[in-house]
Amino acid sequence: MALPQGTMTIPNRVGLCPDLRQETFELPAQAVSVADARNRAYQRLRQWGIAPDACSTARLVVSELFTNAVLHTDSDRIGCLLHVADDQIRIEVRDQGSYASTPMLHFPRSDEERGRGLLLIETIAQTWGVESAGPGLGHIVWAVIRP
Repeated sequence: MALPQGTMTIPNRVGLCPDLRQETFELPAQAVSVADARNRAYQRLRQWGIAPDACSTARLVVSELFTNAVLHTDSDRIGCLLHVADDQIRIEVRDQGSYASTPMLHFPRSDEERGRGLLLIETIAQTWGVESAGPGLGHIVWAVIRP
């Protein structure tokens, strides 16, 4: 069955781990969606019993990754996956658009107002990375944090 244009799928990892908790959502690629994304992530993780500090860290990660997708891609929609298993939280943000280049760390000058998002992710996450969703399909930027 074909998905409507502009719809993306985030792989379902159910079955990989018996302790799996997973949530996906998709929002318009607009600045106002960033607050919605971070609040959804925080609330779902709290519902799953994740400690408030870890939920706050996850909220920050979602906020940074969503903001980057809004600002640096030509996406119509942005997807998010929260995946909790094996004593870790994996956060994935998937865009539909294209970047001028693959997302990577930037070390801004002290007078630059932007460019610190992935540097922040590098500092607070156990690990993070970028995967291509396929030719012309955007990127998945992910981060793993410990609850």
